Order: sequence, then structure tokens, then C-alpha cells
Amino acid sequence: MSTIFKIEDGVLALTLVDPLAVGYLPTWQSPGGLEVDVVTLATYTTAPATGVDFSCQVTSGALVASPNTTSDTTPATFCAPEVTTTSVGVTSYNLDATILQDPIIAAGVSAYLFEHDTKEAFFYLGLAGDGNPPAAIGRARIVAGAFGGDARVTLTATLSLPVSVKPDVWFGDATVNRIVKGDGTTPVGLATASAKSGKRETVDA
Repeated sequence: MSTIFKIEDGVLALTLVDPLAVGYLPTWQSPGGLEVDVVTLATYTTAPATGVDFSCQVTSGALVASPNTTSDTTPATFCAPEVTTTSVGVTSYNLDATILQDPIIAAGVSAYLFEHDTKEAFFYLGLAGDGNPPAAIGRARIVAGAFGGDARVTLTATLSLPVSVKPDVWFGDATVNRIVKGDGTTPVGLATASAKSGKRETVDA
């Protein structure tokens, strides 16, 4: 039987990376270095974080992987056909989103993206509400969105933010879930958690 999933209550937030934050490490995937099953929107929007909750302006959001492959071809010889060998490199990722433009808001999403263009930010993408799996966290470079467009239509902007390092992803639901970390230190087994509790218990699969 197929499993069908729809985003009914998604969240998307960004906040600038602050290398001067207490205890900062370049390996952090979120403000304060919190794990994906502990962060909430408040982690990104409450001081000392200076981020923005994009959620109500987002019409589409996805973490998109791009394969990195190269091919080496050995020409055919009198006794053997041509051979092509494919090598696989490190996968790259983009945080792709479509937003409703809001240039009439002085401190809106459009202004935030334009102001912080090229800066590195922590991102939080949740597909089932705030603090619930499935969700992903990581670091990406901010790219300014479109400004303006066709007359008398709802204006949108398509974003593709390059992700700096492989993100951490929390799969599953609030009952049974598992974290797959980008740095390869994925916990063994299944993690069961109360979505809002900030507590995690790892059990054998």
C-alpha cells in the first residue's frame, strides 16, 4: 500500500548565523547548536536570534538534492567495446521555496531577503507544524527574491538557497521517528519523542 503525504501545516524560518554567539561551533545546524527534534520557530525568531518566520508567505518549500556525478569514457579498442565509468561525488542541496512577495511591508520577507542577500543563515523547514517531524535544519546562503512582476496578479518569487553543508533531517511522526544527521553521526535505532517536549529517547529498531 502506498503512503501519501500532504503538507497541511508547514513552517519555514531563517535566522542569520552569528559566529560570535556563546559557544558557537561551525558544525552547528541551528541557533545554539540544538538538535532538529528540539528546535521550534521560537528558536529562530526570539532574541538573541534575529530571524523571520516565513511560514504564512510560503506556497511551496522543499529541500532538493542534486547529484554530483562525473563520467570517464575509455574508447573502444579492436578487442573491447567502449566503457563509461561513472563516479559519484558529494551530493549538493538547495532549499527551494516559492513565496508571496510582500514589498509593501517594510520588515517583510521580501525586504529581509534583499537586505541579507549572500549571508549565511540557519534554516528550519517543517512539514507537519512547529516542533513536529518530518523536519529539516541546516545552513544556507540567503538569495534575494524577485521584486515586482505582472500587473493585477498575486506576485510570487521563487527562491533557491544553496545549502552550505548536508542538513539534519527528522523523519517519521510524533510517535515513531528517526534523525538522519548530515555529519554521518546518525543515532542507531528509532527515536521516539513528544513533539513539544524537547526530550528524545533512542530505542533499538
